[in-house]
Amino acid sequence: MVATLNHSSTRENIYEKALASLYEKKKVWDVLQKERQAKQTYHNEESKNSLTSSKRIYTIDAVKYYKVIGLDRDFYIQVESLNYISNTKIAVYLCYYTIEGMLTKKAQLKIDAKSNHFFISMDEYKNKFIAIDLETLN
Repeated sequence: MVATLNHSSTRENIYEKALASLYEKKKVWDVLQKERQAKQTYHNEESKNSLTSSKRIYTIDAVKYYKVIGLDRDFYIQVESLNYISNTKIAVYLCYYTIEGMLTKKAQLKIDAKSNHFFISMDEYKNKFIAIDLETLN
């Protein structure tokens, strides 16, 4: 009987040590994850600021837009929609003028961290991205 008690207490000790080890690993993982997210957020903000600084802003019907260059026609993107941009793609609405007035088209937009450019996909289901730029101040 004593051997059984020793055996179960040994099993409990092993379990407690393993559990403590898992908790320590989780703490370290959480700290590393927070550091990575802070670095990524800073990098995204830095990239976005460098891409949108000194760009011409158009005000149409009390809404601010950037003019997109590098596509087959003149598209405009809302300044507010770039607040949510990151390395992952986001859905945005591009506005353009026709005879009927201003219309919108859904697209996907992202920033490439390595090349520091905007990339846009006009098809919301395909991942065929094209490099674009915003109109700069003269």
